Amino acid sequence: MPLFLHPKRRPNLCPRPHLPQKTASCRKSGIIFGNCNKSPRGRAMPPRIAHVITTFYPTNTSAWVSALADDQKARGWEVELIVGRNASPELLEQKRRQGFFISRINSLRKYVHPAQDAATLWNLFRRFRNHDYDLVHTHLAKAGVLGRLAARAAGVPNIVHSVYGATFAPTQPWCRRLLFKNLEKLAGRCTDRFIFVGQDLCHAYRQAGICSNGKAEVIYYGKDISPFLKVGVLSPEDRRLRKQAAGFAPEALILGNVSRLVPWKGLHHALQVVRALKDKFPQLRLIVVGDAKTPSEGAYKATLLDLVQSLGLTKKVIFTGWQPDPAPYYAIFDLYLLTSQPFEGVPGSVIEAVVAGLPLVGFDCFGLREIPGISARLARPGDLSGLIALVEEELSCLIGGRPLRPMAEADIARLKERFSLSRMVQQTFELYRTLLEGRKAPLTLEGTR
Repeated sequence: MPLFLHPKRRPNLCPRPHLPQKTASCRKSGIIFGNCNKSPRGRAMPPRIAHVITTFYPTNTSAWVSALADDQKARGWEVELIVGRNASPELLEQKRRQGFFISRINSLRKYVHPAQDAATLWNLFRRFRNHDYDLVHTHLAKAGVLGRLAARAAGVPNIVHSVYGATFAPTQPWCRRLLFKNLEKLAGRCTDRFIFVGQDLCHAYRQAGICSNGKAEVIYYGKDISPFLKVGVLSPEDRRLRKQAAGFAPEALILGNVSRLVPWKGLHHALQVVRALKDKFPQLRLIVVGDAKTPSEGAYKATLLDLVQSLGLTKKVIFTGWQPDPAPYYAIFDLYLLTSQPFEGVPGSVIEAVVAGLPLVGFDCFGLREIPGISARLARPGDLSGLIALVEEELSCLIGGRPLRPMAEADIARLKERFSLSRMVQQTFELYRTLLEGRKAPLTLEGTR
């Protein structure tokens, strides 16, 4: 059996260079880490956890990983963040000041690059082999595949992977879809537990044969909806005033989209929608709140800007760039336009739009039906003509004076419960505890909080 598929193989471990050493003799006796000579025999030691993430910017995924790491550190656990080349220096410095150990692997990049990927696999393997991790938790696709293969090869006893969106989808070219699905199957054999952010996503992975029911757990991510609840209770007059304050005419019809500028968000479809409807609705505008984060994403942004020029939409489309607080934009949107491809987990911007009381039109994708209180008109993924027809109908209804409807209190309560950050953190802790309590050596799981 290949080394990277060998179940639970545990090689000889070397001392950790930048932390107090946790030697093999300490492990065997259960002496607490960092005080091998003074601690009494048999004392339990805290778990050592590594989170591996491809990109580390101020995004939702990075915030969720940080929340998990913060909770684990508060319990007295040893937590290390292993990040790729594309990471925010400010965010890394913030985590260092909070006492986290940060490792950066420059060869770990978001998109496929065989030479860099091979280097990343080797670097991760050496790191996992030379450090005595009790659990490795990988996040995002590239770190997920390479991190799990390297962790299993190095003998890490517990490997968890969080899935925020499918790496394969019907809208992809068949060769790429087949490659990614087979890579996921290979990495799935090295995974002890999968965490899915939605039921649809979990079902897709089970159907594809990537994970079994016994390995899968759905844990919805945490989200603070309070800024969007304030938007949801605004009166029509308040919305018109905010629209005017932003420089738009009261009769302007504004389509909104909040997302990173990446191909699977489908923003090129949004531009085609505006091109098709701009003559019938002269006051139609599109506002895209978000930006590209990596150089590869910058290439897609350039493509979008070129498309705006070629379609004659320079006065119709606005790219705001990244905004730390997107809530005020929902107050001036008339309609939320979802153009994401079907392998989303649960689209966070859709939750924001629903809470803000906006009607939603878009392509059908994973996770939409898992959002309490959602009411949407959906076209088949990639069906641009169907999407244009739905947007046209919805805009006609808005012109006819149909009022926006605030979210029902019962739906707000259900949504808050399902997408609670504290619930996400606690459920992840319970999953970790199930895995870590299977070890022979004693571990301190509760710690002090």
